[in-house]
Amino acid sequence: MSDLLQEMADVPKDFFKDGTQFINRCTKPDRREFIKISQAVGMGFLIMGAIGYFIKLSTATFRRDQKSEKTNET
Repeated sequence: MSDLLQEMADVPKDFFKDGTQFINRCTKPDRREFIKISQAVGMGFLIMGAIGYFIKLSTATFRRDQKSEKTNET
């Protein structure tokens, strides 16, 4: 029973130890790396926004054409 309790107590200790080692290994990006990451994210936003805009534009045109066809039939 004591071994089980010891194992259960070791789990959080090991997790904390591994987490501390990971944080100590990590570094903040320097200015150049930060600018590159920001540019990549910005380009992604622009590309996804343009794709969304063109999809919205094409579906709006398609719906308008469908409505005009229905009114012309009657």
